[in-house]
Amino acid sequence: MSGPLDRLRTAFGRRSAREGANLGVTALLLLGVLVGVNYVANRRNVSWDLTAGGQFSLSPQTVRILEELDRDIRLVVLDQPRAAGRTVELLERYADRSDRVAWEVIDQEAEPARARAYQATAEAGIPFGTVVVESGERQERVTAPQEQDITNAIVKILKGETRKVYFTSGHQERSLEETGAGGLSAIASRLEESNYEVADLALLEHVEDGEVRIPEDAAVVIVAGPRLDLLSAEAAALAAHVRAGGKAMLLLDPPDPPGTQDAREELTGLASEFGATPAGDVVIDASGVGQLFGFGVEVPLAASYGFHPITRGFANAATVFPLSQSLIATPPDELPRGMRLSELVLSSDVAWGEVDPEELESGEVNAGEEERAGPLRLAYAVHVPTGDQEDPADEAGAGEPDSPEATADREPEADPDREPGGEPAEDPEGRLVIVGDSDFIGNNLALAPLGNADLFLNMVNWLAEDEDLIAIRPRAAEDRRITMTSAQVRNVVLLSLVFLPGFFLIWGVTVWWSRR
Repeated sequence: MSGPLDRLRTAFGRRSAREGANLGVTALLLLGVLVGVNYVANRRNVSWDLTAGGQFSLSPQTVRILEELDRDIRLVVLDQPRAAGRTVELLERYADRSDRVAWEVIDQEAEPARARAYQATAEAGIPFGTVVVESGERQERVTAPQEQDITNAIVKILKGETRKVYFTSGHQERSLEETGAGGLSAIASRLEESNYEVADLALLEHVEDGEVRIPEDAAVVIVAGPRLDLLSAEAAALAAHVRAGGKAMLLLDPPDPPGTQDAREELTGLASEFGATPAGDVVIDASGVGQLFGFGVEVPLAASYGFHPITRGFANAATVFPLSQSLIATPPDELPRGMRLSELVLSSDVAWGEVDPEELESGEVNAGEEERAGPLRLAYAVHVPTGDQEDPADEAGAGEPDSPEATADREPEADPDREPGGEPAEDPEGRLVIVGDSDFIGNNLALAPLGNADLFLNMVNWLAEDEDLIAIRPRAAEDRRITMTSAQVRNVVLLSLVFLPGFFLIWGVTVWWSRR
């Protein structure tokens, strides 16, 4: 007589029981895998952005700032949860990039007491949709929750100070207040968004002991397209400022009329003193690429960029420089000891520097034998030593440094003690950017879907030694609508609603009939 143990052993010895046990174990293993995958997925969110313009990805600027956070950042959305869907999606991308970022939605209607904690004493209320960026006791508000605005608010909290960018005035420079096509109001707004204070600078109003002095709070001094020449005292003050470790930018348009002798001798002499002499020509681009964007041959489209922190990430960015003159670099062995030039922007190979004013006026331009052929240099960054510094080329024992033309497509050797494109981090240096054009930052181009504004902001960031801000900034959503004529719409309707369904219907009936 068999006992319970024998009956149990017999039952488990059956094939059906073994298969059931195997199925149960497999189900448990599968359940364990699913639980593990969900656990990892909840802790590490991974997504892929397959849109053409990367509309659902954070910009390189934002990613770099988030990766280098040294404190906790809290993002608070003051809005109804149902209305804050798109903002929440954006904030989730920030949190996915850094464990130091947390976000929360506070409904001002359901939780008025919590919302009032972010309200100033004299305020009647906070607009719905406002994002408050806070860290410790510091707070910044963003009323238009776009990536650029939120990132700028984070930068303001991290830096804790506003740096001053001066634009010189008194020489018929481009105006910061002008809202027309040639004004600088748009680029001034972009600078303010990047935590800079923008102001005019009349150099002759800053005279001490008989000499022009650059204000001590100047992070960057910009000379933007002056039509009149500087006084010798003003040019000397700018040169002394850079040699003492200051930062400046010269945006020098061609002479008027183009192709003639430039009467602005102090300005051109100042640029030449730092190794980049304005050629006085007008760069003509015969490649035809600019015409695809609606520009003429007198508006060169940048074909390539030099290897420098300013142009990091610009390999596929388009920038244009209307009526730009080219720059001629001083040979390295003729530069002052320790001074280095880095080319930033180059024209196409089929460009040339036109110097015939009659051809420019008539619009029928042809490359002459004596005119400089492309690629031409449109912008340079200059590293200016301060005090007694050794020449980097002498220290390396490599002889004279390479010419700017020879280093256009070559990356420098890695050096752990050097910043990208700069001197050793511990050595101070003056910095200067020289561009043969000022039209490229006018309102019409600063607001266009081009890289002009980004390039200029990168120049300012590098000059102000804010390299952490240098990157391509967020882009507006690309308009991918298709415009069709009425005939094209009719053809699409017939193809999708009549011909394709009819073809598959006839095919199905034919197959069914043949199988009968």
